[in-house]
Amino acid sequence: MNSTLSDVSATAAVPVHVDMNPPVGQPEERNVIAEFAKAIGIIKRTKMTSPVISEVKRRLRECIGDCERSVVQEFEVALRQGGVSPGIVHHLASMFADITVHDIQMVLAGQGDSIVIYFLCNTVKGIYKLGQMITSGFMHAVFTVVIQTTEAHTTVDVYVRADEYNLRLLCVTAPQRKGQSIFRHRHLTSDSCVSPRHNTKVAHSSDTHT
Repeated sequence: MNSTLSDVSATAAVPVHVDMNPPVGQPEERNVIAEFAKAIGIIKRTKMTSPVISEVKRRLRECIGDCERSVVQEFEVALRQGGVSPGIVHHLASMFADITVHDIQMVLAGQGDSIVIYFLCNTVKGIYKLGQMITSGFMHAVFTVVIQTTEAHTTVDVYVRADEYNLRLLCVTAPQRKGQSIFRHRHLTSDSCVSPRHNTKVAHSSDTHT
């Protein structure tokens, strides 16, 4: 990783890992990361300058569903105007809208062992929401569409490592929660979920894209 990515990893953001099997080449990985980096910049500027987004933030507590639809539309326009590949605009806009209304920010995309996307969560609610977006398969669907733009023949696996997830959770929880592990499996992934009673791992099928 470069130094900027290491700095972010060591501080605040939750790293979401996107592995591919078989792995794609570094040029394809760089293309995917470039798309995310472009989208991050566009969304950041839009959130700072759009009166629609400002109004939505003001109204969020009253109408999160309607507000999220307005954000999706605003982000779709911005991403298209910013030159993001048309085939991924709706999926990225939906993801960015979902994290925006839950006060989560995608702050950086880079290369680790594969692709690593960093999400800044300032609240416990935000961290749990990010986990839900992964276990529900939503993130898997978004990243799969983006990676398909490289025309790679690969299976996509999206997950958060348990130690990284718990470390960030401890940073935003009350002192009395420190030392408690919220997630005891090695990975939080769309291919597994934890039963609160039995701590069992439930397998789901993965999609292979050709």
